Amino acid sequence: MIRRAALAALALLLLAAAARAAAPRFWRLEGTEAFLGGELENLSVDSDARLRLGPGVRTLFDPEAPNGWCVVSDDQGVLYVGTGNEGRVYRIDGEEGRVVFDADELEVYAVAVGPDGRLYAGTSPDGAVYVVEADGKARSVFDPPEHYVWALAFDAEDRLVVATGGDEGRVYRLGADGKAETLLTSAETHVLSLAVDDAGRVFAGSSPGGIVYRIDAGGKVFVLLDSAFREIKALAVGGDGAVYAAAVNGGQASAPPAASPPAAGAGGEAAAPTAQVTVSESFAVVPPAGGAPVAVSTVTSAPSATPRGALLRIVPGETNERLWTSTEDVPHALVSTEDGVLVGTGDKGKLYRVTGEGAWTLLASVRAQQITGLVARPNVALVTANPARVVALSAETAAEGTFVSEVKDAEATAAWGRLRWEGHVPPGGEVRLETRSGNTSTPDTTWAPWTPVSPGSPVAGIRSEGARFLQVRLTLAAGDGASPEIEALSAAYLQRNLRPRVTSITVHPPGEAFQKPIAVSGEPEILGLEPDPFQGPGADRPSASSFPSNAPVTAFSRKLQQKGLQTLAWNAEDPNGDALVYDVEYRALGDARWRALRGGLTEAVLAWDTTAVPDGRYVVRVTASDAPDNPPSLALTGHEDSTSFQVDNAPPTLAASLVEGEGTIRATARDVGSPIRKLEISVDAGRWQEVYPTDGINDSTEEAYEFPIPGGAGPGPHVVVLRVADRLGNVATGRVDVP
Repeated sequence: MIRRAALAALALLLLAAAARAAAPRFWRLEGTEAFLGGELENLSVDSDARLRLGPGVRTLFDPEAPNGWCVVSDDQGVLYVGTGNEGRVYRIDGEEGRVVFDADELEVYAVAVGPDGRLYAGTSPDGAVYVVEADGKARSVFDPPEHYVWALAFDAEDRLVVATGGDEGRVYRLGADGKAETLLTSAETHVLSLAVDDAGRVFAGSSPGGIVYRIDAGGKVFVLLDSAFREIKALAVGGDGAVYAAAVNGGQASAPPAASPPAAGAGGEAAAPTAQVTVSESFAVVPPAGGAPVAVSTVTSAPSATPRGALLRIVPGETNERLWTSTEDVPHALVSTEDGVLVGTGDKGKLYRVTGEGAWTLLASVRAQQITGLVARPNVALVTANPARVVALSAETAAEGTFVSEVKDAEATAAWGRLRWEGHVPPGGEVRLETRSGNTSTPDTTWAPWTPVSPGSPVAGIRSEGARFLQVRLTLAAGDGASPEIEALSAAYLQRNLRPRVTSITVHPPGEAFQKPIAVSGEPEILGLEPDPFQGPGADRPSASSFPSNAPVTAFSRKLQQKGLQTLAWNAEDPNGDALVYDVEYRALGDARWRALRGGLTEAVLAWDTTAVPDGRYVVRVTASDAPDNPPSLALTGHEDSTSFQVDNAPPTLAASLVEGEGTIRATARDVGSPIRKLEISVDAGRWQEVYPTDGINDSTEEAYEFPIPGGAGPGPHVVVLRVADRLGNVATGRVDVP
């Protein structure tokens, strides 16, 4: 009974294996691209491609708004967050938040806390700067002519600096008396960012030219960097005096320009600005008429070959360098810390730390599209857009974190093998693996559920159901205060064996052959021609792998002409990527029986010596087999038939005679296999001259000719030689003696 059950199990195993390709494949997740392409929660990735636990992430406050734009902290650690699309500023103390300013405008893109503890807010699209007093009352302190207030900062003398944009990008400074002084009028449309160093110098970043300006204490403007990017989204001054810039390439959407508002006259007010489109690489803010909510949409990313964003390090008077670039992530916010520069990005809400040497670490990922604002003291906090959230990073490492991979497409239904992780686990630490599978490219309710892989071992079998797509979830748990480190994941899978296909067959003109690219013997050798058994085995033919699979092998060879040869070339493909061998058969039209011509070919070309078969029309069949990469019981084949072609190795017949008394020659040419192509004559070994049939066109297997004896030959006797050729190049000659 036990033996019968074992035999039945073995039969089922063999039956299952019979539908599978023999060679397993391996999906390897390794390197920063693989880890950054997945979903990370409480995990970090560094530039050395190590996956480990990151800082804990928790939501401090949800303003229930679509977008958070900016954040600032006061001396007590209280946060102030500017949002859209209702133009509010929230005060967040601990995890308690409340509205402290509700503007008439739609957006608050800039906030700052003055040395006296008062809050300042910059609004858009009807740009203005407000101060919020301790009693909660707000009043306007500056109304620039530009439509947008992008950034606020205080200089070394506690004066408010304002960056604006619209028709022109400007930087203003407000004195203690409340009067505004213009520090910079730029040819750029917008000044998006500001930073101030300990010496009181102001740095400003622009759009759409990506320029970084320096304004010294005396008001002297100097271009510090004219970058290759379109926008300088954020600026920060490091402890070493270097200036760091978040640079963005990008998508300048087409929109009608806003009409320039007239300057306010004495006692008058500026006209209301028309709606504009403010564009960045990752979102576009469109203030519609009537104060309707603003739509925020993602702009299509730039081609992957072009960086979408970069972190630039500028040492004035010395060097400019790119510390970090990305083709996927767009930087929106910067803050300098003792451990490096923190960079908040979109469109997947990632937070990076970049050091002065260019090493980087992905610290955290948040559940929002963009990180738009950062503060570092007393702890790191950030604000997001799409949706708006206020998030804090813990100073301690998270106890547990997860990584969910991108979906793997096995390109066919597959059986899953073993899943392996490579790395280090500290005492008490843990690595847990799960997988799920399905047959849709995006996981949905039709997928099989997450299934654990046996824990405690770096190698374990995947227990998910066989399918086309697979996804892996990795969970790391800390041990003894240390994090496991993962450097790579790999999963084995076995595709269901799929039938190879012969996609096309090319029938070359009769007699056209191709020289082998490599001839060991030193003599010209014909590609696809079987060696003459009476002349030794000949040189080995190059394998099919010598040629690109997407082009016929004849494309890499020099053409030759050899009568009687018929060259056939084909293209074939295997969905599993298996190596292929080919069998070629032939049959005459009207004959139902296929006859073997050549077997076991590794090249997709055959030169057939047709002198061994009778003249007539033939068809060849090419059969591709994946037997080299599969055992005999699993190998599959696929075939294709060529179009019919003529085999004609017999020359035409030619009859010619002199017509007495008329001075003309009559000739008849006949061919069994193909139409007559041409008749030529030569008089007394002179130049060949073509003559034409009596009906004017060579289009039949029998043609009649009548032509005068060439008059320029002079008195006889003469010898007229006639040469006739058929369409396949067979030639016959004849002779007429002229007295």
